[in-house]
Amino acid sequence: MNNLTAGIFLLNLIFCKGLLADFEFICKEIERVTVADSGLMTPSYPGRELEFAIAENTITGTGVFYHEYYDISHFKDTLGHIGFTAFANNSDRQDIFFYSNNKLFHSAIVNYGREPSIQSEIFECNKTFND
Repeated sequence: MNNLTAGIFLLNLIFCKGLLADFEFICKEIERVTVADSGLMTPSYPGRELEFAIAENTITGTGVFYHEYYDISHFKDTLGHIGFTAFANNSDRQDIFFYSNNKLFHSAIVNYGREPSIQSEIFECNKTFND
């Protein structure tokens, strides 16, 4: 392999890492509320931590990710922020996510217990590459 070919290969490897890598997020909850027929509830201990990774149509993590597969769409907004939306549902719950500008918004309609409830959270996140 000559030097030019080796150089091109290394540049491709460096610049394509962002396209090929999974993303990992470390987040802290900044707001949460649950709405049910019985009224509004806020957490006793706000500020929980959340970690998750996103790859293709899966999101794995702690706290609010309960489904095996998600319908995920990636986007770039008018300010240049890269983000995603995700949706998943089953008989117990429907979850929708919106991530942009280092914030993850999550809402769920949850069918546990005697009556359904709506749970919503906002998390402040830092994105890292998952090597």
